[in-house]
Amino acid sequence: MKKILFCLLSSLCFYSSIGAVVEGERFPQSEEAVQLATYGHIDAKGLMNLIGAGIPHLMLDARGNEWHDGNIIPGALLAFYDYSSEQLSQLVPQKNTLVVVYCHSFSCPLSDRLAQKLVSLGYENVLEYPGGLVEWRDIAAYPIEKI
Repeated sequence: MKKILFCLLSSLCFYSSIGAVVEGERFPQSEEAVQLATYGHIDAKGLMNLIGAGIPHLMLDARGNEWHDGNIIPGALLAFYDYSSEQLSQLVPQKNTLVVVYCHSFSCPLSDRLAQKLVSLGYENVLEYPGGLVEWRDIAAYPIEKI
């Protein structure tokens, strides 16, 4: 399953990268974050392609109940890096689930902290979306949900 998921994500990222280069709309901050990655990263176009392809995943908004502004990427759940391992396992019961973690923007450290915690707890397929809600909503102009 992990190999299949890796192949799907690799193909998806490859094709979304081709589209991004051809269109000339690559987000510089996302490119920089991907180059500095210590675990998986994804940008707005890659995430939109992942969602559109119907690849099973779980999206976590790392701002949790304390820092969210009432807007989330459609389908996301609220989480926070100081959640206990039990709370996180309730949100993400399977360690091999593809988990995409995001925050408010590139300057927000919460998604990185939550992604690191998930990896330390043994989650195998974690992607951070460092551009977060600002890139999704304000730069890419993708839809959001109110909560």
